[in-house]
Amino acid sequence: MPRQSEPTPKKKARAVHEEPAPYAAPAGKSSALLDTRVVYCGDNLEQLRKLPPACVDLIYIDPPFNSNRNYEVFWGETKEKRAFEDRHESTKAYIDYMRPRCVELARVLKKTGPIYYHGL
Repeated sequence: MPRQSEPTPKKKARAVHEEPAPYAAPAGKSSALLDTRVVYCGDNLEQLRKLPPACVDLIYIDPPFNSNRNYEVFWGETKEKRAFEDRHESTKAYIDYMRPRCVELARVLKKTGPIYYHGL
């Protein structure tokens, strides 16, 4: 006598839309770790310390060079004078100024990310 097969259970309909993977950025943000739509203003060392580790893909910095010079630039059509000093008390003072910034930059940079240090 032939065996009667059990009825095949009906599959429930599922939505075509699937939730994004947990690492995907929320809508309107370009990074799950950091809101890149914002310009962070303030002392760079203080701002860097607020960032989570390994949240930056690439770093480009153009820090003071410790050239021991004063710079003056006349900007735009109005010839607005902009000036700054690129002087530190000593090479050690310059290194002491830059070291904590470089440490923080290394902390926030992803392992696969490059750092471009203009002037070296």
